[in-house]
Amino acid sequence: MPKSFAIKTLGCRANQYDSTALEEMLKEQGFERVDTLEGADAYIINTCTVTSKTDSEARQLIRRIRRRNPHSVIIVTGCYAQVYPERIRELGCVDYIVGNPDKTRIAECIRAGRTPESRLIVGNFKEGTPLSLRIKTPPARTRVNLKVQDGCNRNCSYCIIPRARGSSKSLPPEEVLQEIESLIEQGVREFVLTGIHLGGYGLDLTPATDITGLVKTIEERAYPARFRISSLDPDELTDELIEILSSARTICPHLHLPLQSGDDHILRLMRRPYTAGLFRKKVTSLYNRVKDIAIGVDIMVGFPGEGDREFLNTLRLVEELPVSYMHIFPYSKRPGTPAVELPGQVAPKVVRKRVERLKELDSAKRLAFYRASAGSVRRVIVESTRDRKTGLLCGRTENYIPTLFEGDDTLMGKEVKIRLTDAYPHGMKGVLHEEKTLAFESTGREATG
Repeated sequence: MPKSFAIKTLGCRANQYDSTALEEMLKEQGFERVDTLEGADAYIINTCTVTSKTDSEARQLIRRIRRRNPHSVIIVTGCYAQVYPERIRELGCVDYIVGNPDKTRIAECIRAGRTPESRLIVGNFKEGTPLSLRIKTPPARTRVNLKVQDGCNRNCSYCIIPRARGSSKSLPPEEVLQEIESLIEQGVREFVLTGIHLGGYGLDLTPATDITGLVKTIEERAYPARFRISSLDPDELTDELIEILSSARTICPHLHLPLQSGDDHILRLMRRPYTAGLFRKKVTSLYNRVKDIAIGVDIMVGFPGEGDREFLNTLRLVEELPVSYMHIFPYSKRPGTPAVELPGQVAPKVVRKRVERLKELDSAKRLAFYRASAGSVRRVIVESTRDRKTGLLCGRTENYIPTLFEGDDTLMGKEVKIRLTDAYPHGMKGVLHEEKTLAFESTGREATG
C-alpha cells in the first residue's frame, strides 16, 4: 500500500484550507506527507478553474508530476476536476479524478493504487465540498485560513464556480468559535476568515445569521489573536460592520472588495448586484471611519461589451478612490456561463493594454499607501521563515503592509512593534520599536512581555 503522499494546491484560500484538512485526514489514517515533486507514492493535485489560465496550469502540473513519477498514484481533485473531468481524463495519465463532494474518499483512492485507466469519482456539484473537512492542527503558528463558508448562490454571468462548489453553506457560529479557540491554544496568532462567497455566510443556517454577526461575536470574545475578513461584495458591507471595524481591537483594518467594473452597464451584464455609485459610497465610508484601513479591489478587464468608455469609467473610479492595492484579471471565457454568448468580445491585444494601464495604477496606489505609513509604528506578526531575497525577518502589519526588518529567529511567531521607515514597490522596511515583544491579555489589550 502506498504510504507517502504530496499535495499540490492551485487557487483560492478555500482550496488551501481544503488541502491542509486533507493532509491532516491522511496523516490520521497512517500516511506520511512529503513535500517534493518526485518520490512520493501518491500525488494529490487540488485544482482551480476560475480562468482558462488556471486550467492550463493544472494540466501542466499533472503532466510534469506524471513524467517524474511514472509509478505513483495521481489523484486530481478540486474545481477543475468537478467541472471538467473529461478534459483531465483525456490527458491519459491520471488514476483518479475526484470531485469536490468526494474529497473525503481520497484515502480510499490511495489505498486502491494505480488504475489501468482514469476512474471518475465526481458527485453532484450541488453538494459542494464537505464542511466537515476541518483543520485540527495548524500547518503554521502565525497565520491560518479559517474556512467558514463554501459555495455561492450569486451566479454572476462570467463565473463557473457555482457549478464547482454548489450552493452556499455555512459552518455554524459555535463550531467556528470552537475551532478558533482550539487553534489559538496551539499557538495561532492570526486568522483569515475565508469562504467562496463570504458575504453569504449564515443565511442558510437556522436561525439565520450573517458575516457581520459572526465578526461581532469574534470581536466581543476579545481572543488573543487577530482576524482578517478575506473578501466581501460591496453590497454586503453593512454600516454595522464598518462601525465594528472602526473600533475593533482584534479585527484588522483591512478589507478586500471585488469591484470587477466601474461601469454600471457592464456590472448589469455581469449580474453584479451593486452600482459604481454604491461602491464609491462604501469605500469612502470605510476610509473616513476606519483609521489606517487598507482597501483592496478586484478588477476584471475585457468583459464582453467593455469599450473604451466603459474601461475609462473603471479606471477613473479607482483613480479617484483611496484604494490601497488592486488584483487585476483579464476576462476568461468559461464554457457554460452566460457571458460566453454575449456580443462585444474584446480583442486580446486591447485587453493586454488595459491590464498594463491598471497595473501601472496599482503600483502607484501601493507605493502611495506605503509612503503614507512611513514613520508610524505598526504591529507585525513575524513569519516562521525569513524573506528569501533579503534574509530579513518578515511579516504583515495589521493593515496588510508587507514588512521586512532585522532581528533574530527568536522573534518568529511573535507579535512585535515595528517603526516603518522606507517604502518600496512591494512593501516597507522597518526597525524594531522596542526589544520586548507583545503578548495579549485575555481581554485583548496589549501587554509587554
